[in-house]
Amino acid sequence: MTLAYQTLPFAFAALLLLAGPVIAGPSAELPCNRPLHLAFSMLPPLYYLGPNGDGRGIEVDLAQEMSRRTGCVLQPVYESRVRLWAALDASQVDISMSGVATEERERYAVFLPYMHFRNVLLVRNDARATPLSTNPMNEPDTTLALTSGFRYGPTWDPWIGQLQARDQVSLVAEEGDAVRLVAIGRADATIVREIAWPYYANQFSDRPLRKIDIGAVAGTMSMVLSRKTLDAAVHKTFAKALSDMKADGSLRRILQKHLPVELVDRVIDSGR
Repeated sequence: MTLAYQTLPFAFAALLLLAGPVIAGPSAELPCNRPLHLAFSMLPPLYYLGPNGDGRGIEVDLAQEMSRRTGCVLQPVYESRVRLWAALDASQVDISMSGVATEERERYAVFLPYMHFRNVLLVRNDARATPLSTNPMNEPDTTLALTSGFRYGPTWDPWIGQLQARDQVSLVAEEGDAVRLVAIGRADATIVREIAWPYYANQFSDRPLRKIDIGAVAGTMSMVLSRKTLDAAVHKTFAKALSDMKADGSLRRILQKHLPVELVDRVIDSGR
């Protein structure tokens, strides 16, 4: 079994070595008549780098299993989250293993839900004006670091808008960069998915961080398939494969590999 990669500039080509082998299983009648461009973005624990620089995470394991079940060859590329949506709209990417549906995105992509998630605030333990008993959303001078291309949802949008109007929001390309700004004191807070908290707490253990759960409404994480480059038959094939993974426990086993046990039951979408 071989892995095909798209030709990219050196910096991106090096990143693709991180993705790990995405394979295609044997099939006499493949639904895909060409390799499909699969975009990975740095978004732990969905996708992150292991100690040896190899790509790991829920997306990598999910992609391998989807490729095996559908027989489609998945060709990894790397995109920042903000670039991902532009690439999908421009027919440069076929699939992402994670994304949040919006009305605009549904114009050019199909979303197959598989996981629920909630966003939480991440702050420094020594963050000014944010003792344990205080919500920094109530502090008018809180500064916020956010990831370009993310949609945080109705719980957060009014607050973000207020801070943006006062020029108190810094936008960065990757979620890890936003967390780093908080860790080094360049911002008071950022917003991350609850499932990412264990990863960042470990990564920045020398600069202790803490999370604040404000009870935000849960969102839905989905597999994303292009409407422009993939036909309805491919959409149906992937939807069936994902439904089968929910039914036979394969999706749960992937989540159990990457998430604390207490989170798995909360986040898994077991619907067909």
